[in-house]
Amino acid sequence: MEMIASETLSADRDFPGAVGAATQGVVVVVSDDPRTIDNLAPVCEFLELRMDVVPTGADLIEALRAHRPMAVICDVDGQDHDGFHAMKLIARYRRDLPIMLLTNGDAALMGAADAVQEVWGLTSVTRTSAFPMAGQIVGFLFGAGRWAGSTRLVPI
Repeated sequence: MEMIASETLSADRDFPGAVGAATQGVVVVVSDDPRTIDNLAPVCEFLELRMDVVPTGADLIEALRAHRPMAVICDVDGQDHDGFHAMKLIARYRRDLPIMLLTNGDAALMGAADAVQEVWGLTSVTRTSAFPMAGQIVGFLFGAGRWAGSTRLVPI
């Protein structure tokens, strides 16, 4: 049996030169829901993280390039954006970027998120069945900080 040599995949062909080290202390939130933003803001403020809100998936590419976030928190079913499209854009940018998906407990959305994660090869996705408690968000952001090499976010 003859094996076919596989090509090593670089970070992203659509974002040449854009993938560098994540900026410590930047979290991109993809949401058009004011309650989501209001609930996340105090946690990010407490951890001294800058929260950049991106209301639509179309603006996500620019935000990823400009801010090189250490994590993305994304509504899966927003009014003006498609969370699955956002997952595709994130995968094209950096497959190992930590993502927290907010699914509002919808089992169909959680199953679809699993499928999209597998199709796009995302390696660091956290799904929530309900809006996460502050401790869950902090835990996710600590993990993202470790991934980004941040020494600021070390649990005590």
